[in-house]
Amino acid sequence: MKRALLILMAFWTSLAFSQDREAAIWHFGQYAGLDFNSLVPRSLTDSATDTFEGTTTISTDEGRLIFYADGESAHNSSHRLISGSRFLIGSTRSTQSAIIIPDPSNPTNYFLFTTDDYETVDTVVYTGSGLNYYNVGMAGPGSIRNQVNHLITYDPSNRFERALKCSQKLTAIKDPCEEVYWLVTHFKDSFYAFKIDENGVNETPVVSQVGPAVELGRPFMNFKGQIKMSPDGTRLAMANFQNGVDKESHAPGSLYVFDFNVLTGVVSNEQKLMDDDFVFAYGVEFSPDSKKLYATVSSFNNGNVPPSGFFNNGSMLVQVDLEDNNNYQKIADSPVDPTDLQLAIDGKIYQAHIQRRYLGVINNPKEVGASCNYVEDGLSMGRASQKGLPAFVQSFFQVRVEYEEACVGDNTKLSTNYLPDPDNIEWDFGDGSPVLNTLDKSPEHVYTSAGTYLVSATITKGAEVETYTKEVEVTSLPLANPAELVQCDPDGDGFSEFNLFEAASLINATEGLTYSFHETERGARASTSVIANPETYSNALGNQLFVRVENELGCFDVTTLDLRVVSTAIPSGFQLEVRACDDGVDNNYADGIGTFDFSSATAAIMALFPANSNFEVSYYVSSEDALSETNPLDPTQYRNVGSPNRQDIWVRVDGADQNACIGLGQHITLAIDEGPIFDLEPSIEVCLNQLPYPISARNPQDNYTYEWMDAEGNILGTNQNFGVPAAGTYTLKATMTDGTGCEAFSTIEVTTIDPPEILDVKVDGLVSLQTTATVELASFDNFEFSLDDPLGPFQSSNVFQNVPPGVHMAYARDINACEVVEYQFSVIGHPAFFTPNNDSVNDYWQIQGISADIQSQSMVYIYDRYGNFLAQVDAASEGWDGSWNGKPLPASDYWFTVFLEDGRSFKGHFTLKR
Repeated sequence: MKRALLILMAFWTSLAFSQDREAAIWHFGQYAGLDFNSLVPRSLTDSATDTFEGTTTISTDEGRLIFYADGESAHNSSHRLISGSRFLIGSTRSTQSAIIIPDPSNPTNYFLFTTDDYETVDTVVYTGSGLNYYNVGMAGPGSIRNQVNHLITYDPSNRFERALKCSQKLTAIKDPCEEVYWLVTHFKDSFYAFKIDENGVNETPVVSQVGPAVELGRPFMNFKGQIKMSPDGTRLAMANFQNGVDKESHAPGSLYVFDFNVLTGVVSNEQKLMDDDFVFAYGVEFSPDSKKLYATVSSFNNGNVPPSGFFNNGSMLVQVDLEDNNNYQKIADSPVDPTDLQLAIDGKIYQAHIQRRYLGVINNPKEVGASCNYVEDGLSMGRASQKGLPAFVQSFFQVRVEYEEACVGDNTKLSTNYLPDPDNIEWDFGDGSPVLNTLDKSPEHVYTSAGTYLVSATITKGAEVETYTKEVEVTSLPLANPAELVQCDPDGDGFSEFNLFEAASLINATEGLTYSFHETERGARASTSVIANPETYSNALGNQLFVRVENELGCFDVTTLDLRVVSTAIPSGFQLEVRACDDGVDNNYADGIGTFDFSSATAAIMALFPANSNFEVSYYVSSEDALSETNPLDPTQYRNVGSPNRQDIWVRVDGADQNACIGLGQHITLAIDEGPIFDLEPSIEVCLNQLPYPISARNPQDNYTYEWMDAEGNILGTNQNFGVPAAGTYTLKATMTDGTGCEAFSTIEVTTIDPPEILDVKVDGLVSLQTTATVELASFDNFEFSLDDPLGPFQSSNVFQNVPPGVHMAYARDINACEVVEYQFSVIGHPAFFTPNNDSVNDYWQIQGISADIQSQSMVYIYDRYGNFLAQVDAASEGWDGSWNGKPLPASDYWFTVFLEDGRSFKGHFTLKR
């Protein structure tokens, strides 16, 4: 059915080619419009656009307006503003301000490209927005579907190029063989061709550096002038109103024609036209046969129009014969500046007239010289023209021959889009059949054999005779052999369900064919009344069907398909049971799901039939799948996810040659054996000094054997209980002892709590009663601290306040009360007095916080009040006993100097009391 729809679409497209009216409606100027659908242009007065220069319009293939735009706004066929288009980044003062290109991937979507205007006077005073595009959806009244997209045609690192960005030139062409368009613009010295295909706009252009270099940062008219593709897509013309300022302060332009490669987007082979003249070119257009080029120019030599700086008065229309060495001649003079030219679907070229309700008309643009019949006021309109006319994809105007996909023995429909209606068309179908002379632009022809045929249409209109050709590929009909499907009867009633697509390989094994099934031959040939459920079709509705076999080009043949039902050849009492252990996926050994390998059943089933039988055995979860031969199972690794604990499997046996059903039925039962059930913590954290740490398989539901293994698979224990020797990952394997041998595995992650590492204790203060001690660790992570007592109390802070002078011990441990570590430190101080009276109380004076174990290399010196040295006190001693040379000294104040081992030093005094 899908293929039939594609064929219908192809036929519709072919008919549309014979009309080609995408450019039938024009909107331009001061609310002006034209309708070319009758090929006699009719003035329209309902346009919503008011533009001095560029504009664009697009219609359906049948000529119904879709929407139009002027670079600043867009309107739909009701002339209402399209949502999101009120402030487009373009300008009504840009030569070719906008162009519409269909989206190849979506028939209701379009790409709207715009160019901006700008002004320059020696240096940039107004920068333009360059080339941008919008995605326009026209399924309803229309809307801009996303934000503006900017296309780069300049060097972003160059400030002049970054300011100007692009010229005001746009043209487009379609590949004649593919759904591919090219948008072409120009800037400075290069052409930029952007490819548009089913993937959208490729924002990386094909760059062709060819032709004249247009000077930047000079007269603002430098980027004025049209570019235009020839309708056949082989050439591109460019008009430059100015290229730059010459040494005499003139600003001449130029006129060029180039070759264009529609396959690659490359512009090449520059040819300067009117090379002997001093031109200011603006409008360009090709004749419908792409052999003549017309241009509107201000010309110094031939037009007798003297240049005057940036502006010129008067212009002329010239014709360039591209088949006669690019010779040109003047067709007409005009007292005003040059204006736009545009080809229409009636085969004529029209010229804009500024602020006039007339257009100039080149009635016979394919003729040479005056025979082209230019009329200055050739078309009267109800609204005024300005300088510009609508821009279109130029291939809309190409005359061509097209055809619908051709099949041997079928009517091949050909067509030409030649306009207007000819006096005669001589059709030569290229197969030796008689030439057909007719007025019919869409004839049909039957080819009797496959091949490539060159079809020509020689068209006569008045004295004009033109020939157009097309290669037609005629395709053979696909082979369609009669076929029979044999299905097993699952319940003995004589009826069964068939997957009709199983007949495809019997009818024609070639890939790329499509099949549809019908109950009548008429329906098959007309591709109607297609069977809706071909994968579950019951022969209760009929035992013979008709099959339509179709190739990718729509060529088809019809054959018959017979349906036959037979009894199953597998004995009803044949049963196999296959058992498997619960596989414990997601660590669940009680969900009744396991992984089965029942591939050995195939040999047991084949043993039911004669040796060397060419049969195939397949397995399914349901009768529906078995009958339709869909979703076959892999017997080597099947999990019974949909049917826990127990599941019946359908067996199907087919003849390998003709896919005929031999046997069918539920003959295999899958059963699950439960694995060991127990609990084990997934992870534990223990103190390092608790190792080895005891763990156990808890709550076992039966008697099992056990194996404890480390991460490398080494067996460390075989009891239910286990002592963890170190941090790591351990796996417990439990095995059933009931004969099934089913196993269950559980893993536990053991981490240890490392004791803290004290790096230092920082003491804040020297000889102070407000000393602070701060314990510094290698890392702070859930530790607590105690001072001078390993049993506590412990505090969470690592800072101790008001620590008295002396030697102290700092303790730290984990908050889980794991191993305690210690660190000795001292707080330096000294007694204010001492009483050496041999009562064992304060008999010695010593610096507090030094000892034989800490600050042991410190030096203490004692002096009397006159500075006389009395004694040196050893850090390891009890201290000074108040004597000098063995004699007690009197009660008085004495002075000291201390040099600590850690480099600090201080002085002070104390009192000796008697």
